[in-house]
Amino acid sequence: MAKPTDPKSSEGTAASRAGAAAGAEGAAFAPPPALPIDGEELYCVEGDLLFDEDELRLYREAQQALAARNEAARLTEEAGLSYLKPRENTLLGIVQEGKLVRWEPGTILKYCVLQQTFPRQEWYQEVVENMKAATRDWSDTCGVQFEYVSAADNSGSLRPPEVLFAVRHIDAKGAFIASAFFPNDPPHRRRVLVDPSYHTTDFDRAGVFRHELGHTLGFRHEHIRSGAPAVCPDEDTTGTIDLTQYDPKSVMHYFCGGVGTRELAITSMDRDGSRSVYGPPLSTFELVAAR
Repeated sequence: MAKPTDPKSSEGTAASRAGAAAGAEGAAFAPPPALPIDGEELYCVEGDLLFDEDELRLYREAQQALAARNEAARLTEEAGLSYLKPRENTLLGIVQEGKLVRWEPGTILKYCVLQQTFPRQEWYQEVVENMKAATRDWSDTCGVQFEYVSAADNSGSLRPPEVLFAVRHIDAKGAFIASAFFPNDPPHRRRVLVDPSYHTTDFDRAGVFRHELGHTLGFRHEHIRSGAPAVCPDEDTTGTIDLTQYDPKSVMHYFCGGVGTRELAITSMDRDGSRSVYGPPLSTFELVAAR
């Protein structure tokens, strides 16, 4: 989740798009500052996604191609010719090798909150409670199952073997409010990182985790589609698949261009899109064991 003062404001977005257009014309792409995390240098893009150097190179190339397409569209419109930018639909999922990316059926998404990483006990406690609320909201929405393994909170490892991912504090100097991962990210990147700015943001703080957990379930940002206001971030959508119509109030939509919400609630469209991937909530079934 990006800070409101990051390039999610109309001014910042305009600047980033200008930079992308310059990149399409041959200027050098200016990467974001490197963040040293767990022995890797990672780069924050789209406000809360962390890429390594190879992923950033591919991202840069895709952004330059997108800027070139947008510039062609602008010139065509200025010439008075008909140009219709395709309207895409979303909740937006991820595709890899032609297949929709999701967790294997029956996977329990076990997590812990690493207490020793938080400099204040009240910050740790706040994250514990808000993660419980956010995981409960997703489990009530679609057929996913989270499990909080509190016994691992005191682990001395950043990757306790008892859990799929750990939630932990990290001082990212405000590069993001929180950052998560996608199902097809390598195992060592399965973590939810929480910046100190999380504890002062005016976004709903359980909502921030609802947004980040949407990424862990395989959902991309809603606002990168053509239906979003022009001031919202314009990112490449290669390797994605449409799950619902564009939803300006989606939990996966940033607060930009007069749309999006600070509550980051899961909407009816989010529900429909997530159920198309994971099915209805497991609580709606009477589960019968084979004997």
